Amino acid sequence: MARVSAQPRADRTVKLSDGRSLAFAEWGDLEGRPVFLFHGRPGSRLLCPDEDATKAAGVRLVTVDRPGYGRSDPRPGRTLLDWGGDVEELADQLGIDQVGIPSRVTVVGLAAAPGPCDKVPGAWDAQPEEVRTLTELLWNDDPAALEGIRKRVQWFADDPESLFIPGWAGPDDPDAVLLADPEILEAMQEWMREAARQGTAGFVEDWIAEQQRWGFEPSDIEHDVHVWWGERDALVSRADTDYLSSVLPKATRVTYPDEGHLFPVTHWAEILAGLL
Repeated sequence: MARVSAQPRADRTVKLSDGRSLAFAEWGDLEGRPVFLFHGRPGSRLLCPDEDATKAAGVRLVTVDRPGYGRSDPRPGRTLLDWGGDVEELADQLGIDQVGIPSRVTVVGLAAAPGPCDKVPGAWDAQPEEVRTLTELLWNDDPAALEGIRKRVQWFADDPESLFIPGWAGPDDPDAVLLADPEILEAMQEWMREAARQGTAGFVEDWIAEQQRWGFEPSDIEHDVHVWWGERDALVSRADTDYLSSVLPKATRVTYPDEGHLFPVTHWAEILAGLL
């Protein structure tokens, strides 16, 4: 069984050039080959899918709070592209020469990753009407969009652990089977409690950044990209995975037929092997 952990070997913050604090944690072999893991929406730095597999692979795993989550200061108005600059500054301060950003990238992995809502076939129509309305307000720079998004994600600040309540996905769902393990459940809930340390700040910023036009074309990415997806994922669709696999020039796709959204927990060693 994977040893999911919310207790890193190192847990620190750095000061960025604009004065913001950026929080990160480290796992595995702190003298090993660096791999950066960026959490989904919502999430925080406090999760390693399998600490034993990370150490066995000789990996120095660095997990980072995006702005507004955990202990990283908010950055209102940030875009997807802004994140690369934050990571590059962190890598500089850690003395890491090769990481997953354009000028220093070696390989990229996308695990249960959505594509751009305005490009994935059927993605726009599949979103709830409220989300489409808020997104259109956002695209039109309507001030009402921000308040609407805050209200939509307020549940996260009020009860972040509710994202992983037992049975959330049905008794036969593969994610529910994983969460029936008390140690895995507690690690996941700690991950979310830390993500909500600043309330909805990070979630709102993520929501806006993802729903806006991305500012780049996935087809322009020249690096090797591994695309992993579980066929029983209730949060990321086959259409998203099909899109990313088809437009990324050097994509390698792996599909797990009987896995859900949390498949990195059970396949972490395999994922790391693909990146090394």
